Amino acid sequence: MSVQTEAPPRPASPPSRGPAYPASLKRATRLFERNMTVYRKGWMVIFSGFFEPIFFLLGVGYGVGSMVGQVDTGGRTIPFAAFVAPGMLAASCMNGAITDGFFNVFFKLNFQGTYDGILATPMGVRDVALGEMLWAQFRGVLYAAGFLVVMAVLDLTQSWWALAALPAAFLVSLAFAAMAIAITSFASKIQHLDTVMGFIVMPLFLLSGTFFPISVYPVPLQIVVQLTPLYHGAQLLRGLTTGTIGPELALHIAYLVAMTLAGLFVAARHLEKRILK
Repeated sequence: MSVQTEAPPRPASPPSRGPAYPASLKRATRLFERNMTVYRKGWMVIFSGFFEPIFFLLGVGYGVGSMVGQVDTGGRTIPFAAFVAPGMLAASCMNGAITDGFFNVFFKLNFQGTYDGILATPMGVRDVALGEMLWAQFRGVLYAAGFLVVMAVLDLTQSWWALAALPAAFLVSLAFAAMAIAITSFASKIQHLDTVMGFIVMPLFLLSGTFFPISVYPVPLQIVVQLTPLYHGAQLLRGLTTGTIGPELALHIAYLVAMTLAGLFVAARHLEKRILK
C-alpha cells in the first residue's frame, strides 16, 4: 500500500514589478482612452471648472479694469482686460491640469486600486505616469481652448500671434500636469494636497503677474515670482496674445519644457515606489 504525501507548498513568488521598459506613448494613450471612457457620461464634471476663470475675467478684467484703464506692459499700452485675459488663460491651464493631477490620481492611487488592475496588463508604471499626465494636460487644454474662444469673442486678442496661444497652452498644461502628478506621488493624505492648494497654488494664481505687472513688487519679490511656473506660462501666453514677441519667449518655453521633463521623471520614479512596494 503506497502512502501519498502532500507536496510541500511552493515558496511565494516575489511580487511583480511590472515591465522595466521606458514609457511608451502608444501604451500611455490606452490609459488616456480609459479615462475618456470613464468621463463619457460625466463631462459636466470637467466643464464646470471652465467657468471660474471667465468669472474672474469679467469681474476683475472689466469691473476693476473700468477704473484702471490701460496697462503698460513694457513699451506697449493695452487695455486692462487684455492684460488679465492671458493670465486667466494660463490659470485655466493650471486649474485643469492640477485638478486631475492632484485629486483624481490621488484617489486612484490610494482608494480605488485602479492601478493594480492596469499593471496586470502589459502597461508599466512609467506608462501610467505618462498616461495620467496626458489626461491631466488634456483637461487643461480643454479649458484653454474654450477660454481662447471667449477672448476672441470679447476682442481681447491684440495680434494674429494669438493663433499660437493654443499650442503654447498645450505646453503650459503639460508642465502643470507633470508637476501635479509628481507632487501627488508623495502625498499620503488628502490634506497634503489641500495644503499645496492653499499655500502654493493660490499664491501662484494671485501673485504670478496674472492680474498686474510684477514691476509693482519690490525687486526681491520680483525675483521670486520669476522663478514660478505660472509666471512663465502667463508671460508666454501674454506675449502671444498681445503680439509682444521677443527672445524672452524662448526662456519661458525652455522653463516649461524643463518643468515637464523633471515632473515626469519624479512622478515615474516615485509612483514605482508607491505602487510596487
